[in-house]
Amino acid sequence: MTLHTNAPLPIGSGERLSGDVPTDGMLNQVTPLIPSELQHLPESHTTMDKLSREDWTQLMQYRKLYHQEEQAKQALEMLAVQKDSPSYGFRINNYRHSLQSATMVYRDGGDDEDVVVALFHDIGFVVCPDNHGEFSATMLANYVSERNYWMLRNHAVFLNYHAQTHPTVDWNSREKLRGHPHFEYTANWVARYDQTSIQTQYDTAPLEFFEPIVHRVFNRPSKGNPTPS
Repeated sequence: MTLHTNAPLPIGSGERLSGDVPTDGMLNQVTPLIPSELQHLPESHTTMDKLSREDWTQLMQYRKLYHQEEQAKQALEMLAVQKDSPSYGFRINNYRHSLQSATMVYRDGGDDEDVVVALFHDIGFVVCPDNHGEFSATMLANYVSERNYWMLRNHAVFLNYHAQTHPTVDWNSREKLRGHPHFEYTANWVARYDQTSIQTQYDTAPLEFFEPIVHRVFNRPSKGNPTPS
């Protein structure tokens, strides 16, 4: 693709531009606001370049309210969409695997953070399979401890240890991480709550049970952008 740096920016006029692509049916329609009593930016603000300092101040205030209502909700929806997804061989799908892991942690006395980490540890397993640990770690980074952040990033490597009969997996790959302060925690977490949560006969809580816990964790003050260790 060639970037047309000298061409006018692609700003709409409210009219249908062409028939080369279909329309999404939302031309000239604004997205509802949360909370509903807030105000949209003016229609004339077609690029971020046009925003004033006052506009940014307003948006910062709105964004905080928006995240309070939407962040946990959308994280839960990302998991809920997997409810009826098929399995590729295990007797339960990734959705129930996640719920089962969280149920185990809850029964072991885990706090809110521990339960949420278990619930979302494989949230990206289907859409981002080769990097799903990084996916979940990034999603939760600003709300969890450094220990759980590291565990989420690396849990897939530790899970390989429990696949020693797998024909291609390097089951000993976790050894390259030995010596890290969170190695033993991650090894024990995966052994107890990840490689075990593939059962049809384990009494598992529904997603609704975990919803208030998820909201409590996402309503913590954000830590900002952490530096991975």
